[in-house]
Amino acid sequence: MEDPALTDPPLTREGKAMAIEAGERACMWWRTTGSGEEIDLVVTSPLTRCIQTTMMGFLPGTKYAEGRREPKMVCSELAREAYGVHYPDRRRDLSLLKMHWPMLNFEPMTEHDDLWTATGRETIAQLQERILKFLGILIQMAESNVVVVSHGVWIEACLNMLCPEALNHGSRRVYNCDVFCGDCISEDGKVVRLQNVQLIQ
Repeated sequence: MEDPALTDPPLTREGKAMAIEAGERACMWWRTTGSGEEIDLVVTSPLTRCIQTTMMGFLPGTKYAEGRREPKMVCSELAREAYGVHYPDRRRDLSLLKMHWPMLNFEPMTEHDDLWTATGRETIAQLQERILKFLGILIQMAESNVVVVSHGVWIEACLNMLCPEALNHGSRRVYNCDVFCGDCISEDGKVVRLQNVQLIQ
């Protein structure tokens, strides 16, 4: 975790297989249990492993996208993993990401990863504050059927804050390629809770 050679690593072969399978689970749920509407928006972390998972699950040619319009795809710093100390959570330069993933809409972010530091890690409280900012922006957007592709610590912090029963009040962890679905409830322009959250097996 503290080796600079591990900066923003891509998915392994096993990781790619898991990502495809997770995308298929999400798409199957959306088609059979969801609202019947199409996915409007996919928001992904700017870390390479998340972008790869997004591309494998929701670009044309995947099981979800067959016969459907391609959803808008956005890359947001607010959806990234807790940052600092661990080199896998340090993102690549923005120009490199744009070169490899030109189909993504990148929200404003600096060229270099100015958020990451080798001397300190983002706390859970700071991460939760970032998650609330992310969700606050999300609920103001026109799209209502949204997929967020993020990381284990990010998802755990989100669920433990807004729907603790989803993770048995902190006794369950979020693992690679877990897929959760639920409803984001807001009042007066602020997110107040997540409800109907379930793990898609």
